[in-house]
Amino acid sequence: MHDRLFDHQDALRPRDLIGHATALGLDTGRFAADLRKHAGAAHVSEDVESADLSNVSGTPSFFINGKRHYGAYDIQSLSKAVKMAMPGRNQRLIIGDTAG
Repeated sequence: MHDRLFDHQDALRPRDLIGHATALGLDTGRFAADLRKHAGAAHVSEDVESADLSNVSGTPSFFINGKRHYGAYDIQSLSKAVKMAMPGRNQRLIIGDTAG
């Protein structure tokens, strides 16, 4: 759905969204009911609040061991950042991505 919505940013009215769900083979009855009930709105609000608190203004944004990675997002740069953060003192390595 994400890719379809991104490709059709000019068609995001409820009728359009139901059309997208249909095109993807989703259960349109359930989708329409969830859309009317604003199902998931609380989760989206929590994600927005979390992004605001983390000073995240876009995606992707990566966090390694709870610290925001400000470097490049190519595999070499991310691998280097992860290796530099590798636990040497019995710490747990936590990698997160807000694009999820």
